[in-house]
Amino acid sequence: MARVQGAHLVGSAPVSEPGELFALVRDHLAGHLRRVPDGEVGERDTWIAWQFPKLSQCPQLETRSVNSAYLGRDVPQHEIVDGAGPLELVDLGYADAALASWERFAAAHSAGTLPANLRFMVGLPSPLSVVTIYVAPQSRPAVLDAWTAAMEAQLARILDGIPNDRLSIQWEVCIEFGILEGLWTYLDTAGDGVDAREGVAEHIAYLGNLVPGKVEMGYHLCYGDAGHQHFVEPSDTGHLAWTAETLLEQVHRRIDWIHLPVPKQRDDDAYFEALGAVEIPDETELYLGLVHVTGGQEGTRRRIATASRHVPRFGLATECGFGRRPISQIPALLDQHAALSEPWES
Repeated sequence: MARVQGAHLVGSAPVSEPGELFALVRDHLAGHLRRVPDGEVGERDTWIAWQFPKLSQCPQLETRSVNSAYLGRDVPQHEIVDGAGPLELVDLGYADAALASWERFAAAHSAGTLPANLRFMVGLPSPLSVVTIYVAPQSRPAVLDAWTAAMEAQLARILDGIPNDRLSIQWEVCIEFGILEGLWTYLDTAGDGVDAREGVAEHIAYLGNLVPGKVEMGYHLCYGDAGHQHFVEPSDTGHLAWTAETLLEQVHRRIDWIHLPVPKQRDDDAYFEALGAVEIPDETELYLGLVHVTGGQEGTRRRIATASRHVPRFGLATECGFGRRPISQIPALLDQHAALSEPWES
């Protein structure tokens, strides 16, 4: 059996303010964590949806309806106005949110609500995810350049405003897997999703290399969680394993953790085989989304047993954040992490 040690909270939680999540962590999971998010409260509670109206405020962009093969209906997307000049994006809001939550986190440390060894984790979406969902294909390359620069400015403010030795940055890579699966096109191109691998790899590795070494940095790899459903069910860990291996090769700093999903019905060897071929260095924590409400501890134990045949060590997580679950489910969900994994040595 693999060593199952530690737990990871992906980001969102159904709390009204960060202190509520910090108290839940204290009561149920503190010894199993190395970093804690703020629950992505307020307008951030639906991941990147709050960025659509911010893009709408750019005077060089206009909104039009396009048919979504994924959703089977028309959806609004932004495109660059003919003859428009440089894009003038409004402040993305991530730095303001992080700095405000950091104050709550520091106060929780001072009050003893959270152990002093825990870092504050800030989750940031990959610019390619945002642009693919909310921008028309022909406008994506230019908007991606502008939105990436805007995110770099947000990151710089976060690095300046939070002590780097108490900070963790998590890059959230999601829609890229829809591109690799052929559900969305890569920027303004067409063709098989695998053809996009080089561009996807360059983009997500670039993000990791932005974070200085004193700051923890990791990746959340995701297939979506709208309505507790993936946008496409992964047939196995093939794309996830390729992404993890590529990041380990192309990011020129330590990757502190990689998290990836495991669908609740996948307790079969075929799902994990590709991941088993990836050499995860000792300095990188691997977290598998094995914990589900459905099936409880028994189902999680089955998935752990299968994963153990392919991966020698890992920690526990849910597939994605649990912000869209009722708050009443959260204590038991955290307890399941604690019951089925070893704590970190203090």
